[in-house]
Amino acid sequence: MAKQGQFTFQRTIPVGFPGKFPPDTRALSGLGFDSVSVSGAAITIKKSRRGFHNLPISTLEICLRKKSAMLRITAPASSDPRLQELRASSDFLRVLSLFPSLKISSQELSLLLLPVLDTACSIANTPYESLSKKYHDTHSDLVSLLAKNKSLLRSSEEGVLSSLELERQADALLARIKKLEAISDDALLELVCDWLSAHRGKFNAALFSKAHNVPPARAEEALERLLSSGEIRQVGGSLHLQPGHSHGTFERKPKGALESLKSVLGRKGKQ
Repeated sequence: MAKQGQFTFQRTIPVGFPGKFPPDTRALSGLGFDSVSVSGAAITIKKSRRGFHNLPISTLEICLRKKSAMLRITAPASSDPRLQELRASSDFLRVLSLFPSLKISSQELSLLLLPVLDTACSIANTPYESLSKKYHDTHSDLVSLLAKNKSLLRSSEEGVLSSLELERQADALLARIKKLEAISDDALLELVCDWLSAHRGKFNAALFSKAHNVPPARAEEALERLLSSGEIRQVGGSLHLQPGHSHGTFERKPKGALESLKSVLGRKGKQ
Protein backbone atom coordinates (compact mmCIF):
# COMPACT_ATOMS: atom_id res chain seq x y z
CA MET A 1 0.00 0.00 0.00
CA ALA A 2 1.31 3.39 -0.97
CA LYS A 3 1.92 5.86 1.83
CA GLN A 4 0.05 9.13 1.90
CA GLY A 5 1.76 11.70 -0.32
CA GLN A 6 3.46 8.97 -2.34
CA PHE A 7 3.09 7.71 -5.91
CA THR A 8 3.59 4.00 -6.62
CA PHE A 9 3.73 2.28 -10.01
CA GLN A 10 3.88 -1.53 -10.10
CA ARG A 11 3.69 -4.16 -12.86
CA THR A 12 4.11 -7.94 -12.73
CA ILE A 13 4.35 -9.99 -15.92
CA PRO A 14 4.76 -13.77 -16.47
CA VAL A 15 8.19 -14.84 -17.75
CA GLY A 16 10.16 -18.03 -17.98
CA PHE A 17 13.78 -18.81 -17.08
CA PRO A 18 14.66 -22.20 -18.62
CA GLY A 19 17.20 -24.31 -16.81
CA LYS A 20 18.70 -23.61 -13.43
CA PHE A 21 17.58 -20.54 -11.47
CA PRO A 22 19.02 -18.03 -10.78
CA PRO A 23 20.86 -17.41 -14.06
CA ASP A 24 24.18 -15.60 -14.36
CA THR A 25 23.75 -12.03 -13.03
CA ARG A 26 27.24 -10.63 -13.62
CA ALA A 27 25.98 -8.34 -16.43
CA LEU A 28 23.89 -6.39 -13.90
CA SER A 29 26.99 -4.99 -12.22
CA GLY A 30 27.52 -2.39 -14.96
CA LEU A 31 24.09 -0.71 -14.74
CA GLY A 32 24.74 1.36 -11.63
CA PHE A 33 22.20 -0.24 -9.32
CA ASP A 34 22.44 0.42 -5.61
CA SER A 35 22.12 -3.26 -4.76
CA VAL A 36 21.64 -6.64 -6.43
CA SER A 37 20.56 -9.47 -4.13
CA VAL A 38 20.58 -13.03 -5.48
CA SER A 39 19.01 -16.06 -3.81
CA GLY A 40 17.66 -19.39 -4.94
CA ALA A 41 14.16 -17.94 -5.22
CA ALA A 42 14.65 -14.43 -6.61
CA ILE A 43 16.94 -11.74 -7.98
CA THR A 44 16.16 -8.41 -6.31
CA ILE A 45 17.51 -5.17 -7.79
CA LYS A 46 17.19 -1.74 -6.18
CA LYS A 47 18.11 1.71 -7.36
CA SER A 48 17.35 5.25 -6.12
CA ARG A 49 17.20 8.29 -8.35
CA ARG A 50 18.42 11.60 -6.93
CA GLY A 51 17.60 15.17 -7.91
CA PHE A 52 18.71 18.62 -6.77
CA HIS A 53 21.17 18.71 -3.88
CA ASN A 54 21.45 14.91 -4.15
CA LEU A 55 18.01 14.41 -2.59
CA PRO A 56 16.31 11.06 -3.36
CA ILE A 57 13.23 11.51 -5.54
CA SER A 58 12.33 7.92 -6.46
CA THR A 59 13.12 4.30 -5.63
CA LEU A 60 13.13 1.52 -8.21
CA GLU A 61 12.81 -2.18 -7.37
CA ILE A 62 12.89 -5.09 -9.81
CA CYS A 63 12.29 -8.66 -8.63
CA LEU A 64 12.91 -11.56 -11.02
CA ARG A 65 11.62 -15.03 -10.20
CA LYS A 66 11.62 -18.20 -12.28
CA LYS A 67 8.10 -17.55 -13.60
CA SER A 68 7.51 -13.83 -13.04
CA ALA A 69 9.11 -10.40 -13.21
CA MET A 70 7.95 -7.53 -11.00
CA LEU A 71 8.63 -3.82 -11.44
CA ARG A 72 7.85 -1.26 -8.74
CA ILE A 73 8.73 2.40 -8.43
CA THR A 74 7.91 4.72 -5.54
CA ALA A 75 8.14 8.51 -5.79
CA PRO A 76 6.65 11.64 -4.17
CA ALA A 77 3.04 12.34 -5.13
CA SER A 78 4.15 15.68 -6.55
CA SER A 79 6.33 13.99 -9.20
CA ASP A 80 5.13 13.49 -12.79
CA PRO A 81 3.81 9.90 -12.91
CA ARG A 82 4.32 9.71 -16.68
CA LEU A 83 8.04 10.36 -16.36
CA GLN A 84 8.34 7.94 -13.46
CA GLU A 85 6.66 5.14 -15.42
CA LEU A 86 8.78 5.90 -18.49
CA ARG A 87 12.07 5.73 -16.59
CA ALA A 88 11.04 2.64 -14.62
CA SER A 89 9.92 0.74 -17.72
CA SER A 90 13.16 1.65 -19.51
CA ASP A 91 15.25 0.23 -16.65
CA PHE A 92 13.01 -2.84 -16.52
CA LEU A 93 13.48 -3.64 -20.21
CA ARG A 94 17.22 -3.04 -19.92
CA VAL A 95 17.44 -5.62 -17.13
CA LEU A 96 15.34 -8.17 -19.02
CA SER A 97 17.54 -7.77 -22.11
CA LEU A 98 20.55 -9.00 -20.13
CA PHE A 99 19.10 -12.52 -19.89
CA PRO A 100 19.11 -14.01 -23.45
CA SER A 101 17.41 -17.22 -22.35
CA LEU A 102 14.47 -15.35 -20.78
CA LYS A 103 11.10 -16.17 -22.39
CA ILE A 104 8.24 -13.63 -22.47
CA SER A 105 5.15 -13.48 -24.65
CA SER A 106 4.83 -10.69 -27.20
CA GLN A 107 1.40 -9.85 -25.81
CA GLU A 108 2.72 -9.27 -22.29
CA LEU A 109 5.58 -7.20 -23.66
CA SER A 110 3.17 -5.11 -25.72
CA LEU A 111 0.89 -4.48 -22.72
CA LEU A 112 3.92 -3.22 -20.86
CA LEU A 113 5.40 -1.09 -23.64
CA LEU A 114 2.40 0.52 -25.33
CA PRO A 115 1.36 2.79 -22.39
CA VAL A 116 4.99 3.78 -21.93
CA LEU A 117 5.42 4.64 -25.61
CA ASP A 118 2.23 6.72 -25.53
CA THR A 119 3.65 8.58 -22.54
CA ALA A 120 6.91 9.18 -24.38
CA CYS A 121 5.04 10.65 -27.35
CA SER A 122 2.99 12.90 -25.07
CA ILE A 123 6.09 14.20 -23.33
CA ALA A 124 7.89 14.74 -26.63
CA ASN A 125 5.02 16.94 -27.83
CA THR A 126 5.07 19.15 -24.75
CA PRO A 127 6.35 22.67 -25.61
CA TYR A 128 9.82 23.47 -24.33
CA GLU A 129 8.62 26.66 -22.66
CA SER A 130 6.16 24.70 -20.51
CA LEU A 131 8.85 22.22 -19.45
CA SER A 132 11.25 25.03 -18.66
CA LYS A 133 8.67 26.81 -16.51
CA LYS A 134 7.91 23.62 -14.59
CA TYR A 135 11.60 23.12 -14.00
CA HIS A 136 12.14 26.62 -12.64
CA ASP A 137 8.99 26.45 -10.50
CA THR A 138 10.10 23.14 -9.03
CA HIS A 139 13.60 24.43 -8.40
CA SER A 140 12.22 27.53 -6.65
CA ASP A 141 9.99 25.38 -4.44
CA LEU A 142 12.94 23.19 -3.55
CA VAL A 143 15.16 26.14 -2.63
CA SER A 144 12.37 27.54 -0.44
CA LEU A 145 11.88 24.21 1.33
CA LEU A 146 15.62 23.84 1.93
CA ALA A 147 15.76 27.35 3.41
CA LYS A 148 12.84 26.56 5.75
CA ASN A 149 14.49 23.29 6.73
CA LYS A 150 17.74 25.14 7.54
CA SER A 151 15.83 27.69 9.61
CA LEU A 152 14.03 24.94 11.54
CA LEU A 153 17.32 23.17 12.14
CA ARG A 154 18.88 26.37 13.45
CA SER A 155 15.88 26.98 15.75
CA SER A 156 16.13 23.42 16.99
CA GLU A 157 19.82 23.86 17.79
CA GLU A 158 19.08 27.12 19.62
CA GLY A 159 16.35 25.36 21.58
CA VAL A 160 18.76 22.61 22.62
CA LEU A 161 21.34 25.18 23.74
CA SER A 162 18.71 27.08 25.72
CA SER A 163 17.58 23.85 27.35
CA LEU A 164 21.15 22.99 28.32
CA GLU A 165 21.64 26.49 29.79
CA LEU A 166 18.43 26.22 31.82
CA GLU A 167 19.53 22.82 33.06
CA ARG A 168 22.89 24.29 34.09
CA GLN A 169 21.19 27.14 35.94
CA ALA A 170 18.84 24.70 37.67
CA ASP A 171 21.81 22.61 38.83
CA ALA A 172 23.54 25.76 40.12
CA LEU A 173 20.42 26.82 42.03
CA LEU A 174 20.01 23.35 43.48
CA ALA A 175 23.61 23.38 44.65
CA ARG A 176 23.06 26.83 46.21
CA ILE A 177 19.91 25.69 47.98
CA LYS A 178 21.75 22.70 49.43
CA LYS A 179 24.53 24.99 50.58
CA LEU A 180 22.09 27.41 52.21
CA GLU A 181 20.29 24.60 53.96
CA ALA A 182 23.59 23.36 55.35
CA ILE A 183 23.22 25.69 58.39
CA SER A 184 22.15 23.57 61.36
CA ASP A 185 18.88 24.28 63.18
CA ASP A 186 20.69 25.17 66.42
CA ALA A 187 22.99 27.61 64.64
CA LEU A 188 20.00 29.17 62.90
CA LEU A 189 18.20 29.66 66.22
CA GLU A 190 21.24 31.46 67.59
CA LEU A 191 21.35 33.70 64.51
CA VAL A 192 17.68 34.63 64.98
CA CYS A 193 18.25 35.45 68.64
CA ASP A 194 21.26 37.59 67.76
CA TRP A 195 19.22 39.38 65.11
CA LEU A 196 16.43 40.16 67.56
CA SER A 197 18.93 41.52 70.06
CA ALA A 198 20.62 43.70 67.46
CA HIS A 199 17.34 44.99 65.99
CA ARG A 200 15.45 45.71 69.23
CA GLY A 201 13.08 42.82 68.74
CA LYS A 202 12.21 43.63 65.15
CA PHE A 203 12.30 40.68 62.77
CA ASN A 204 11.96 40.77 59.02
CA ALA A 205 12.31 37.35 57.37
CA ALA A 206 13.26 38.77 53.96
CA LEU A 207 16.06 40.95 55.38
CA PHE A 208 17.26 38.20 57.68
CA SER A 209 17.35 35.67 54.84
CA LYS A 210 19.29 38.04 52.60
CA ALA A 211 21.80 38.84 55.35
CA HIS A 212 22.46 35.21 56.32
CA ASN A 213 21.86 33.43 52.99
CA VAL A 214 19.08 31.17 54.24
CA PRO A 215 15.66 30.58 52.71
CA PRO A 216 12.93 32.79 54.24
CA ALA A 217 10.89 29.72 55.09
CA ARG A 218 13.66 28.39 57.33
CA ALA A 219 14.02 31.75 59.05
CA GLU A 220 10.30 31.83 59.80
CA GLU A 221 10.40 28.23 61.04
CA ALA A 222 13.22 29.15 63.39
CA LEU A 223 11.23 32.12 64.70
CA GLU A 224 8.19 29.93 65.32
CA ARG A 225 10.33 27.40 67.20
CA LEU A 226 11.68 30.13 69.45
CA LEU A 227 8.16 31.36 70.14
CA SER A 228 6.87 27.85 70.81
CA SER A 229 9.75 27.00 73.13
CA GLY A 230 9.31 30.19 75.10
CA GLU A 231 12.74 31.55 74.26
CA ILE A 232 11.13 34.72 73.00
CA ARG A 233 7.71 36.24 73.40
CA GLN A 234 5.79 38.68 71.35
CA VAL A 235 5.03 42.14 72.65
CA GLY A 236 2.24 44.32 71.30
CA GLY A 237 -0.31 42.02 69.74
CA SER A 238 -0.36 38.88 67.56
CA LEU A 239 2.23 37.91 64.93
CA HIS A 240 1.21 39.04 61.47
CA LEU A 241 3.31 37.78 58.53
CA GLN A 242 3.64 40.20 55.65
CA PRO A 243 6.56 39.95 53.16
CA GLY A 244 8.77 43.01 53.36
CA HIS A 245 7.31 44.21 56.69
CA SER A 246 8.19 43.62 60.31
CA HIS A 247 6.70 40.44 61.73
CA GLY A 248 6.41 41.96 65.21
CA THR A 249 8.46 43.05 68.18
CA PHE A 250 10.08 40.41 70.34
CA GLU A 251 12.18 40.33 73.50
CA ARG A 252 14.21 37.74 75.30
CA LYS A 253 12.32 35.86 77.96
CA PRO A 254 13.57 37.06 81.40
CA LYS A 255 15.96 34.63 83.02
CA GLY A 256 15.03 33.01 86.31
CA ALA A 257 16.71 33.99 89.60
CA LEU A 258 18.92 30.89 89.55
CA GLU A 259 20.11 31.60 86.01
CA SER A 260 20.87 35.24 86.91
CA LEU A 261 22.88 34.12 89.94
CA LYS A 262 24.86 31.68 87.80
CA SER A 263 25.60 34.47 85.34
CA VAL A 264 26.89 36.80 88.10
CA LEU A 265 29.05 34.08 89.63
CA GLY A 266 30.38 33.23 86.20
CA ARG A 267 31.51 36.81 85.59
CA LYS A 268 33.18 37.03 89.04
CA GLY A 269 35.02 33.79 88.42
CA LYS A 270 36.53 35.23 85.24
CA GLN A 271 37.96 38.32 87.04
